[in-house]
Amino acid sequence: MSTFAGHALACAFAFAGLCAAPAASAQDYPTKPIRWIIPYNPGGATDASARILQIAIEQNKLLPQPIAAVNVGGAGGSIGARQVKDAPPDGYTILIHQSAMLIQEAAGLNDFGYKDFEPVISINRQCMVAGVSETGPYKSYKELMDAIVAKPRSIVWGGNIGSANHMAVAVMEKASPGADFKKVQLGGAAESYAGIKGNIITLGNFGVGEIVAFRGGGLRPLAVLGEKRDPAIADVPTARELGYDAVFCNEHNLYAPKGTPKERIAVLVEAFKKALATETVQKEFREKLGMTMEVRTGDELKQQLAGELERLRPMTAGMKN
Repeated sequence: MSTFAGHALACAFAFAGLCAAPAASAQDYPTKPIRWIIPYNPGGATDASARILQIAIEQNKLLPQPIAAVNVGGAGGSIGARQVKDAPPDGYTILIHQSAMLIQEAAGLNDFGYKDFEPVISINRQCMVAGVSETGPYKSYKELMDAIVAKPRSIVWGGNIGSANHMAVAVMEKASPGADFKKVQLGGAAESYAGIKGNIITLGNFGVGEIVAFRGGGLRPLAVLGEKRDPAIADVPTARELGYDAVFCNEHNLYAPKGTPKERIAVLVEAFKKALATETVQKEFREKLGMTMEVRTGDELKQQLAGELERLRPMTAGMKN
């Protein structure tokens, strides 16, 4: 019996429910636009990272269908993340998220974590920076920390409770015993910057790229919370240089809903790997956002996420409001 005849005979039983349609192959995907959820409002590093990659994928025709990036801000990224978690696992809804997902899981702030998704690929990493107003009273990191230790709760910090900038202020407090900033929920980097400009808050924590963007508008960076100075703001010392062991760097990764077919994950990995390898993306990440890249996928990425979650668990104990 020929292959064609055999298939036809087998499918004669389709109406009895005995002949299933063949599974979709990687070549069938994507056949429509992919919705990319950015779980923060425009203006921050997460949004900028996604937009840079979106443009690179489209300009280099790395996927046969466009990626539609959509901002779904709120609750430290949890609202947008939950939308992706609950989306059909068909590869047509994806998520960029920062370390906030791991922070919130470690702190018990969410009822889901990274294992409720399919980790696709790591995107970039940037260290956080403590920033205040240029016209404010604090000209140095030491002045700021001396003031909050001397009078706890007297200085207002604003950002996303349970997010990367919250983790940054928590490590600042942990490195200065007695420090306790009063914390208010504002939102991401753009909202923190507006809060400083409007004298609603005194301190915010930003990514290096956000400092580059906001610095000319009245923001004074006091210290980089990284292992070493960042070339994009080479004049700004690290907290460690100043005698404070305050280090926190934020990482962005791409996720898909749990159960997304491996074949479709592989298509996304290939497209994003190629985009990350382009000179344009690398230059914009480095010069505009102060980002570094260590591309991880598969088991390597999952192991990295598991290790970071365990590292964060004891640190989240310092995340007081």
